[in-house]
Amino acid sequence: MLWLSIALLALSAATFFIIQNGSTAPPGGHVAPVKTACLGTVLLCWYVYPALLLTDMRLQASRGLLAIFLINMLARALIELGMMYAWHSWHPWYGISHDLFSLLLCLVLGAKTPAGTSLLRTYFLAMAFLFAVESFFAWYMMTHISSEQGPVFYVPSDPAHFTLLLSTGVIVGMTWLFLAWFTRRWLYLPQPA
Repeated sequence: MLWLSIALLALSAATFFIIQNGSTAPPGGHVAPVKTACLGTVLLCWYVYPALLLTDMRLQASRGLLAIFLINMLARALIELGMMYAWHSWHPWYGISHDLFSLLLCLVLGAKTPAGTSLLRTYFLAMAFLFAVESFFAWYMMTHISSEQGPVFYVPSDPAHFTLLLSTGVIVGMTWLFLAWFTRRWLYLPQPA
């Protein structure tokens, strides 16, 4: 199921990239390939992994914590997508606010993780780090990118943003290394007695 989810997410990200950059003035602006990879990666971390972890009976003691995290992220998706594409009222401050709230939530969830599930504690700490990075990316967008067509949701491929795009690539690579490590540890968790 994990591999199918990754394949579908990769296909969705490629489709999004083509559609978003195929228009002269798309809502939210054009998006760089590395930013599309980053979007797909955080969607994998914030939605796919928690949903799959929630179904793992070996992690039953932590299901409530995973559910809290997933509900938080699903609420964000519904509200943010509506603000971006239906009501056209989204602003980076909303993303930053939710990122900081979610960072604190992950720290609390990590601290509440039952003994014997240190792998989930590590997951929540890694997600807290991703939320810190995402809040910086949203701040960068707010302070360094503007458009006369309306609000900007994405960072375009532009030499002026080279450092940010390079650092995004590094974060994406680090996240995939973490996911590879995490997935191997998760798949080989011992069965409950």
